[in-house]
Order: sequence, then structure tokens, then C-alpha cells
Amino acid sequence: MSIATALTAPAATAVADTPPPRVEPMLIGAHPAASAPPGIASLQYDAPEHGEKYVDYHTCGGGLVFRGWVFTAAHCVTDPPAGPAARSTASQWFNTDDAPIPTADKRFHVRVGSLDRLSGGETATVSKIVVHPGWQWGQGAPKKKVVDAAMVKLDHLLQQPTVQLARDTARRGDKVTLYGWGVTEPDSTRSGLPRRLQKLDTRVTATSRCAAAFISAGEICTDNPSGTDGSCFGDSGTPALATIDGVPQLVGNASRSADPQFCGVQPDVFTSSPELRDWVYHVARTGSAT
Repeated sequence: MSIATALTAPAATAVADTPPPRVEPMLIGAHPAASAPPGIASLQYDAPEHGEKYVDYHTCGGGLVFRGWVFTAAHCVTDPPAGPAARSTASQWFNTDDAPIPTADKRFHVRVGSLDRLSGGETATVSKIVVHPGWQWGQGAPKKKVVDAAMVKLDHLLQQPTVQLARDTARRGDKVTLYGWGVTEPDSTRSGLPRRLQKLDTRVTATSRCAAAFISAGEICTDNPSGTDGSCFGDSGTPALATIDGVPQLVGNASRSADPQFCGVQPDVFTSSPELRDWVYHVARTGSAT
């Protein structure tokens, strides 16, 4: 799995005029999941005026935390800053489409509870997007917290099982499982996303290993097994689950990688969902970010 690449920026050594990789990360070194974990969601959009491929276009993952709300990454549903310099800086850490489509042109929807991102489960249209007020493109320690988090409201309540939010932050050494429909090839090219959900077992590792990605408070660093496996394009926003008291619980959502060019070669940064537990409940109760 290669959530890392999808969530991070292009390598610092990339040629300036080389378009950054797409926002969608994929898991490198992962295996097809035998069953869909509770609340697994594919965040998709329609924007046919930008090309026929942009219909049911999988862009990120997420978790159904309430029957009418999906938790995902903020960079999946917001536009990078305007201007070449600002955009280049932001894209170094949060992958953007090589032919950017304005968020206003995207009609988002989700498919929840299926192993197949194109069929099964339940679907719903996104009726509202609530971005965490602390989110800033291209920011991070030592400057400030990243808070790469957003909640998307659905146009109706689903009957799918929701994913339980963990109460405690995942710690170094904890076992976690990453899920996603992101790129699965180590060259990090988007040669075709897998239709079937992929999973990768890994552990939380030392935050110092994600220092290159400017990891900040409220984030966790997940290891890349064998030095080759991790998230990639299309995995942004997808969940990291830990089994707690026999129940898979949400401990993080994919944000970016410690390597901006290739997937799986460095650990990945995940937004720690337990750190945002109060905010997630606030949004679900009020529909407001503040």
C-alpha cells in the first residue's frame, strides 16, 4: 500500500515544471481485503466537463463515523493555494491532481461498506463539507499544526455499520491496519486503481521518522514494512484501524508521506482521529466547524 505518496508532496528534487502526482494515494505491498471493515468509504466525484474519466472518480477514502457523516482528509475536499510558488510548496506535501479541477466543479458522493469501489454497499451524495478550522495547506511543524481533517455530510442516513472512534491516541508499537483503493505499483504512477479494497498491516512508529513530512501535534507516523510498503495516490483520507477490545476502531486517516516522490519508501503521516474526537462529535451535532 502506498498511502504515503498520495498524502505527501513530490520529491524536493523534482523538476520545477514536472506536474505533482495526483491526490489519490494507493497502498503499496498490500493485499486484497477479505471483508470490508465497518464504515469503509470511497470518496468520489463527478466532473464530466473536465473529461469523461471524471465520473465516479475515486479521489480519497474515509470512514463513516455516523450514519450521515464521513470523516476524511481536508486536502481531499479543498483547493491548493493560488499562485505557482504557493501551490508548488503545498503540493510538495499534499498531492494534487496533475490537471487540477476546482473543488467547486466536483460533485462529491460516497460508496460505503463495499470491497468494490464501483459496486455494492450504499451510496449517498455529499450535501455539505465541513473543514477543520485549523487546516492549512503546506503548513506543519515547527510552524503549526496541520489538522488535515474534514467531515462530509451525506444527503441521507445510511444503514451501513459505522466505524467506532478510538478514545486514545495510537502509540509507538501499536498494531494498525491500513485500508484503501490507492495505487499499488511501486513506481507511484496512477496506472489504474484497484477495484477491490486493499489492506496492509503495519505499526505506529516513532514520530521522528516522519520529521521530513513536518509531522505535528495531533498526528501519528505509521511504519513502511520492509522499507517498500505503504500508502500511495488514492489512499488519502483512508482509515488506519486498531483492534481494541476485539473491535476495529479508527485511530487515524491518511494525510501524507515522508517521501514526496515514491510510495512506500518512507513512513506515512496520519491525522490522529482520537485527537479530534470532540470536534467530530461537535460537527455531527451542529453541522458547524466551530
